[in-house]
Amino acid sequence: MVIAAVDPNKKDLAKLVRYLRMVFHGCEVVMFSDPAFAEQYIKDNPIDVLFTEIPMLGLTGLRLQVKCEAVQPGVLTVFTTATDTYVGEALKSRAHGYIIKPVTREAIRESLNDTKYSSRQQGGI
Repeated sequence: MVIAAVDPNKKDLAKLVRYLRMVFHGCEVVMFSDPAFAEQYIKDNPIDVLFTEIPMLGLTGLRLQVKCEAVQPGVLTVFTTATDTYVGEALKSRAHGYIIKPVTREAIRESLNDTKYSSRQQGGI
């Protein structure tokens, strides 16, 4: 499984990546603090899951999800953000999950529990 993690806040990004690697042991996690770099990577490389912040300069997480789905239909998106402000938009976008920060291992695990990427199936904790 390949997970792309996107967050301009480098501390939040580092924590997210650390937890993703704990929960989904052995998965490949690519991380980006700049959503434009994430967009380019996603155009050229297959991913399975996108974990992204929503408010970002230049390219929002909602827009990144649309661009990702255009080139990789079926990629699951989980939004990670500080407020519930974007819940309505996330639901309309058919996001698979919405985690309000601070991100926890349990929230990450639950966000993909009902999918083929469940941590139980990926050998995580």
